[in-house]
Amino acid sequence: MYKQIFHFLKPYKKETILAIVFLVLETILEITVPFLMNFILQNNLGINYGPDNIITNVNYPIVYSVGGAMIICAILAFIFGIVGSKFTAIAGRGLGFELRKNEFKKIQSFSFKNLDNYRVDSLITRLTSDITIIQDWFCQSFRASLRSPTLLIFSLVLAFIISPYLGIIFLIAIPLLAALLIILIKIARPKFSKMQSIVDNLNRVTQESIIAIKTIKSYVKEDYEVEKFQEVNSKLQITSSSAFSTISLNMPSIQLITYATIIALLSFGASFFSKGLIQDVSEISTFLSYIMQLLSALLMLSNVFMLTNRANASLVRVIEVINTNNDIVDGKSNKEIESGDIEFNNVYFKYNEKATKYVLSDINYHIKSGSTIGIFGETGSGKTSFINLIERFYDVSEGELLIDNLNIKDYKISEIHDKIGICFQNPTLFSGSILDNLRWGNKDATMEEIIEACKITCCYDFIVNNLSNGFDTQMSQDGINVSGGQRQRICLARALLKKPKILILDDSFSALDYITETIIKENLRKLKNITIIIISQKINSIKDADDIVVLKEGKILNHGNHNYLIQNNEIYSNTYRIQNEGVLNEK
Repeated sequence: MYKQIFHFLKPYKKETILAIVFLVLETILEITVPFLMNFILQNNLGINYGPDNIITNVNYPIVYSVGGAMIICAILAFIFGIVGSKFTAIAGRGLGFELRKNEFKKIQSFSFKNLDNYRVDSLITRLTSDITIIQDWFCQSFRASLRSPTLLIFSLVLAFIISPYLGIIFLIAIPLLAALLIILIKIARPKFSKMQSIVDNLNRVTQESIIAIKTIKSYVKEDYEVEKFQEVNSKLQITSSSAFSTISLNMPSIQLITYATIIALLSFGASFFSKGLIQDVSEISTFLSYIMQLLSALLMLSNVFMLTNRANASLVRVIEVINTNNDIVDGKSNKEIESGDIEFNNVYFKYNEKATKYVLSDINYHIKSGSTIGIFGETGSGKTSFINLIERFYDVSEGELLIDNLNIKDYKISEIHDKIGICFQNPTLFSGSILDNLRWGNKDATMEEIIEACKITCCYDFIVNNLSNGFDTQMSQDGINVSGGQRQRICLARALLKKPKILILDDSFSALDYITETIIKENLRKLKNITIIIISQKINSIKDADDIVVLKEGKILNHGNHNYLIQNNEIYSNTYRIQNEGVLNEK
C-alpha cells in the first residue's frame, strides 16, 4: 500500500530526491556541531585545564577555527533546512493532487455495480478529507522521518566514539521508547479507522439534510434533523477525543524517558569520571548535547508514528477505491453502432451475484432498427433494469445482448454511451449556461443544430422568449431556476444533439402537459435512423409505439401494439381504462 505512494510521487521525483538530499545534509551538519564543540572543550586541544579542572590556557587558533566551522555548519544547516522543506511541500502538494486526480478518474470510470459498493458520502470523504489527511501526513512526516533516523544513528555512533560507557545508556533508553510507541499505536489505530467511518456518516447526514431541505421544512422536521446531526457529531467528538487522547500520551512519555536518561547520564558520568573510565568532563557535556538532539529526534519519530497511524486509516480507504477493479471493461472490437438494432437472447440479470432471485428472467426480444418501442410495467417490474442493460450500466448475468448483431460486451464502452442517448425522469442540469448544458451532448454543435434540437423538443420558444438571457441564461445548482418540464425538454434536446442511434426516454414526459408531449412525440417520429425506447407507466405516452412490451416481475408478459394489448392483456387494458376513465365515460 505504501509503495503506491511512491508511484504517485513519480511526477515529483526530482523534488522528492532534492528534499531527501538537503534534509539529510541539514541533519548531518546539526550532528557535527556538538562533535566539533567536543574538540574545543577537550583538555590540551582547545582549552587546557589545570588542577581541579581550572582553565589555565586557551588555544585561540583552534577555538576560532573550530568555532568558525561550527558557525558555518549552523548556517548551512539552516539554509539546507529551508530548501529541503520547500521541496517537501512541493512534493506533498503534488501527492495530494495526484491522489485526487486518480481517485476521481477512477470513480468516473466505475460501472453502476462498482458504485453500488460505495455510499456517495463515503466517496466524497475519501476524495476530500482522507486525501487531505494523507497530504498533511506526508508534509509533516517526510522531514521528520529523514531527520530522526539520521540523528539517531549518527548520534549513537558519535556517542560511542566519544565514550562507549556512556553510549550504553542510550541502548537502554531506545528500546523502552520503541516498546512505548508500539503500545500507543496498537491502541490508537482502530480508533482512527472508526473515526473516519463516523466522518462518512456525518457527511451523509449533512448531505441528506441540505438536499432535502424543502421536504424537511414542509414537515417541520428541523429539530429532528438537528438532533440526528448532533447524535452523529457527538459520536465523532467522543471517538476523536479518545484517539487524540491516546496520542497525547506520546510526548510526556518521551520526555519522562529522556529526563530519566539525562539523570542517568549525570549520575553514571560522575561515577565513571571518578573511577577514571571517562578521561574528560567535556565528554559528559557533549553527551548532554547529543541527548537533546536525540530528544528532538525521538519526539519527531514518535510523531511520525502517530501521524502514520492516523493517516493509515485514510490511506487504506483511498487506495481501496483506486485499486478497485472495474467489473465492466472495454470490448476488443472497434466496430461502431450504425443502425441501433437490439436483440435480447435468453437474458437473465440480477444486481447481486449472491442473490437467489433474478431481476430479469428469460428475456427474448428483438428491437428493430428505427422502430419506436414502449416498455410498460408496474413498479418493480424491471423496466429500469431493462434499459440499464442496453446502456451497459450493468452486464447481463446470463445470456447475451446484441446490438447490430454484435455482443454488447465486445463494443468499446465509450462507443455504447456515445451512440445511445438517454433522458431520465429526474433530469440533471449542471451549473453554467443553458448553451453549456446543451453542448454536453455535442461540444461541436452549431447554433443551427442546437436551435433545431430545441424546436423538436419544444423548448426553443421558452428559452428565447421567457428567459432574460436566452441561451446564455445561467443555471443554478440542479437547474432549479426552471420548471421540471422545462428541464426535461432541455435534457431531451441535449440527448438529440448527440445524434444517437438509440434514444431511451425513461419516463421523460412525466412533467409535460398532454399537448406538449404529443407534439414532441410527433416530432421524434419524424426522425430517421434512430431507435426510440420509451419507458412509462402512462399508457398515453407509449400507445403510439410500434410495439409495446409489458413486463411483470422481470419477465415479458406480452408484447404487441396498443390495440392488440387492449384485447389480450388484462394488466395493460385495466391500467388504460383507469388512467382514461373520465375520457372513456364521456365517449
